[in-house]
Amino acid sequence: MLDLSAREIIAECPTCGAKFSVPETVATTECPYCGTVFNVKRKVKVEVDHFYFPLSKRDPYDSLLRFIECQYGVPVDIKRNFTITRGTLHIIPVYFYHLHGRARVTVRSRRLKTFNAVVEEVDDVGIVAVKGPLRDLLKDYPFPIRGKKFFEERIKRIGIYYDPEISREEAERIASTRLSRRLREEAEELGERVRDFKEELFKVEFKGLVHYPVWELEYGYKGTTYKAYVDGATGVIIRAEHPLSVKGRVIQIAIGGLLLVIGVVAAFTIINLGFSENAKLFGTLASLIDGVVASLPLFTRSVRQKVIASEVEVIKEKE
Repeated sequence: MLDLSAREIIAECPTCGAKFSVPETVATTECPYCGTVFNVKRKVKVEVDHFYFPLSKRDPYDSLLRFIECQYGVPVDIKRNFTITRGTLHIIPVYFYHLHGRARVTVRSRRLKTFNAVVEEVDDVGIVAVKGPLRDLLKDYPFPIRGKKFFEERIKRIGIYYDPEISREEAERIASTRLSRRLREEAEELGERVRDFKEELFKVEFKGLVHYPVWELEYGYKGTTYKAYVDGATGVIIRAEHPLSVKGRVIQIAIGGLLLVIGVVAAFTIINLGFSENAKLFGTLASLIDGVVASLPLFTRSVRQKVIASEVEVIKEKE
């Protein structure tokens, strides 16, 4: 017998024109290409502004262990002595915005002197709507745009559910400030001085409130507890602590020492060359500073009991 519930129709996005298949019974859907929510039959946008990202079916501890095993200097017996301690699922509210800004600037440059240019920024961002450590953790996190679903009440029961602690208006101000800052930074990268800055386009479009899943995990290794945060929708390791083996510590100290020695040797070499006194001074200082800057992260990492790693570039190590 033909299963009528399995029939699909072609939906066409009223914003980007993309065509894709949806079940025949679906009245409202989200474009998988641009994120527009619209009525399938009437092909018009609808004001649905509350969504959630479904949980990945993959075990977050499995994702975490695979990531940790690949980190440099991790003890070879980490898998054998890895013990699950605790796992907490946070359902975090995030305001999503589409940013599009463009500005005409006049820039002063040593090479090109004064010239005119156009800077433009297009991005989709998430403004975390809770306060405290979770907001700090996810600041500037590159949330996925596609894959969200219309909110369901059952989502409130699958983990620790958070209501927004900041208003939509405050989130929009944060998004606007971010867009403005990015345009300014892009303009400043063109030369030494921005002499004129005129915005031609400044668009901050609200894309909805999304409740997003984040796992807070704890695991043990030889009597020490380590903490990690894993993206519940994608499995990406946001931030993870892990142990460092004795061998790994020794190698990092050795590499750091070598870089420092190279910097010192370069400084003495400059001193003995026939440069002017000012050139010797600046060259020596530059060599010493380069040696210290290159070696310091390795020395710092080698003495920590817990090393921090991440699959996300924007997440910075916290001391």
